[in-house]
Amino acid sequence: MTYTGEVQVGGAPAVRTLQELTITKVAVDEKMANNAYLLRCHATGEQLLVDAADDADALLALVGDGGLATVVTTHQHWDHHRALAAVVAATGASTVAGAPDADAITEQTGVAVDVRVEHEDVVRVGACELNVIRITGHTPGSIALAYHDPAPGGSWHLFTGD
Repeated sequence: MTYTGEVQVGGAPAVRTLQELTITKVAVDEKMANNAYLLRCHATGEQLLVDAADDADALLALVGDGGLATVVTTHQHWDHHRALAAVVAATGASTVAGAPDADAITEQTGVAVDVRVEHEDVVRVGACELNVIRITGHTPGSIALAYHDPAPGGSWHLFTGD
């Protein structure tokens, strides 16, 4: 089956397996249809979630028994962190966000941001590196994460909130 990245709320996740990382994409919330991405490092099994947007039960089912090391929130808008408190409470995951949005995320969710990142910082999921790209404009601390697949001919993958 060819990976298209197209997902529907309540539908099956889309899974793409790269040389060192598996990307699982799911859509949550009928109204907003937010995307969330679970990244799993093949070498270590460590997992990272991009945007605990909504539906903690669905996100935790996606995480499964593999545990969750980190949740990255791409920006402070409410529709990108509604499940953050429940996911962190259930998994003990550390939290990451763009420095200018961190206080707002904490205020809105009650969850402290453990790591405040800036442009060109690196976030790790196991042995894999994700490069932080600050995309100020949507919110002061909006970020995207870029991952380069090291396989021959591998491409860049960009994880954004909006």
